Amino acid sequence: MANGSNYALRAVKPALLAFSTLGADISAGALSTAKLVVTLAGCSTLVAGGLLISSEDARALLARQLPAQSSSVSAVQMPAAESKSEDPATPSGVDDPRQKRVVQYLARRYRVADEAVRVLVSTAFHIGREKNLDPLLILSVVAIESGLNPFAESSMGAQGLMQVMTRIHAGRFKPHGGEIAALDPVANIKVGSSILHELISRGGSVERGLQLYVGAGNLPDDGGYGVRVLGERARLQLAASGKVDAAIAAGLRAAIAAPAVDAKSVALPVNANAETLAPFVPTPSDSASEAPQMPASAEHSV
Repeated sequence: MANGSNYALRAVKPALLAFSTLGADISAGALSTAKLVVTLAGCSTLVAGGLLISSEDARALLARQLPAQSSSVSAVQMPAAESKSEDPATPSGVDDPRQKRVVQYLARRYRVADEAVRVLVSTAFHIGREKNLDPLLILSVVAIESGLNPFAESSMGAQGLMQVMTRIHAGRFKPHGGEIAALDPVANIKVGSSILHELISRGGSVERGLQLYVGAGNLPDDGGYGVRVLGERARLQLAASGKVDAAIAAGLRAAIAAPAVDAKSVALPVNANAETLAPFVPTPSDSASEAPQMPASAEHSV
């Protein structure tokens, strides 16, 4: 009887071994197939990603099919990405049509290279956003004060694009490298715009702020300085709207019609640090002209 059982086991054992081998082969085949499927899926994903990156049409189609939530997330993240690139030294508004037209107007009106004007315009727009100050007003002061000449200097020592009294405002230039930074276009616009913003806030209006800025705060009027600045701003607004040629023509007419500057007996430079300085008697050569040429000497300012 035992011999019969042993014989049965010996007969069944090869069959069990064959089934075990078959099961192992099937498992190994299934695993290999799964690996192949995953590899193919990964390769397909990489190929699809490459096509998506290289094809604008594919990207546009995907963007249209994305859910609204993804769009809202992108909208939230976009301002942060843009803010990182806003460096005044590297214009961030190169694609802004308003800035482009303003650059065209100033470059042609004052005969300055487009590249240089582009930096000034970008800086003014950047500072305007920071201080909630009209960038065209900043550029108007730059135009009237110095004719876009970063090395302009008045007989009273006002320097740079916005004719800042460097000795009085030396502290404001320290973060930019000291008093020599008054001749740096970006630093001068930053400091001058800060002073202008403070004086407008102190005076309660743009007109009064300009009167303080030019150093005529103790006089009944500013000798037409505010009118010239606001007239230039109006021309910049005209140019920004797309009428560059009309703005240039208006500037030439204003230059021809500009009256001579009358000398005043007293004009005290007003600034954030000192309220009383020696009287100053300006002459026509100390005032910026409306002429399209770059002035030989700049207008006295803060």
